Amino acid sequence: MKNFLLIFLFEFIKLKYEKIWLKFDNPLYYIPLTICEIIKEAYFIISNNIPISLCPTINCQICNQLKLNETKLNLISIKENINIPYYHNNYIGNIYRQKLYFENLPSFECESEFMGFESVTYKSSFSFNGIFSLSYLNYNFNTTKKIFAFQFMKDECQLHLGGYNNKLIKNNDNLKSYNILIDENNSNEVIYNPIWYIKFNTIAINNFPYKFGNDSIKLTFDIGTDKLHLPKKLFFDNIDKIFPEKSHCQIHPNGYFKCDCGDNYRTIFGNFSFYGKNGKNFTIYPVDYIVYESGLTGSTCTAKIKINYENDLFIAGNVVLKNYYTIFDVDNKLFKAYRKEEQDDNIIYFILTIIILCVLAILIFGIYFCRQKYKKNRNNTNNENNEESQESEENEENEELPEEDNIDNIQEPINPAQGESSEETE
Repeated sequence: MKNFLLIFLFEFIKLKYEKIWLKFDNPLYYIPLTICEIIKEAYFIISNNIPISLCPTINCQICNQLKLNETKLNLISIKENINIPYYHNNYIGNIYRQKLYFENLPSFECESEFMGFESVTYKSSFSFNGIFSLSYLNYNFNTTKKIFAFQFMKDECQLHLGGYNNKLIKNNDNLKSYNILIDENNSNEVIYNPIWYIKFNTIAINNFPYKFGNDSIKLTFDIGTDKLHLPKKLFFDNIDKIFPEKSHCQIHPNGYFKCDCGDNYRTIFGNFSFYGKNGKNFTIYPVDYIVYESGLTGSTCTAKIKINYENDLFIAGNVVLKNYYTIFDVDNKLFKAYRKEEQDDNIIYFILTIIILCVLAILIFGIYFCRQKYKKNRNNTNNENNEESQESEENEENEELPEEDNIDNIQEPINPAQGESSEETE
């Protein structure tokens, strides 16, 4: 009994976490957040790569949503004129310290640094409230364990803070764990750009090894992008292995690729296998970055691949994360990924086809049965009508016959009477 209680308490502690539903607005996810008591709850893009949260200030000319008024909020800058790169944009502004909290989770109130930016390079407009940072570089919630996890359910996503749902992991052998490295060398007094990543030794595309320079291979994850970012050299050196020749892939203005494909896209597009020490491997399959769409006129594939011109990072966005239950252990610098059970689209389509055929068969049989029944009822009705008509004719004949009998009956008494009268007269 004592051991049972200990196991129960251990499981209870391990499963204790807070749940926050993220808002999905294709293709990104947003978290409800309040920066200070004056500003009401607003939705921020959530990201796992930026070192601190980003929020526009009143001096941002291209920003058209939420804007912080530093004077009214009595914000005092810690650092000024800081540049924070995020993909191909640079956010420039001052760093402040302020309270962050969720209205529905008051226990998660914390004090955190964030950037109030005034400008963004290579952008003509910024139509978001801001970008919220949650990663190994920035976790400030007062939880017992510094752990957070993402549970995807189709397009919906639930953020788990302070722990993770162990019940979702049905097979511990499929739970992969990777050590996280943090590199601060990209930062200086003006530029603040630390990065976190998983280090791998080699990479293969469709089982063909590729020598990726002299540096280690760095893979990171970010829910703040919906694409798989590949370093430019690797992409152009292996474009024939990534895209099959007959797919006729064309780059879209938004950075991804549109391709012609069939339901065999899982085997003809490239997969990316990362190999590390002690069997610490990770593979990104075509199903992880391709959105397959079938139609009456043909099938197309949207390859959510984007060329990374900024650095040599491999960045797996939410298009990859959706296929995993991911756990970010900040204290122990561990990234854990549990791949969901895959469902074969061909099997689903086969089952749907069988169901449709069964429904059609039932409809056809039902129509045939109803038609036969209608014909039978119609024949019976006709027979009944014929019988009724015959009966009516017979009845009419029978009705006519009594009239003749009556005439005979009327005539018969006359003759005897006449006889009698004649006898009497004689």
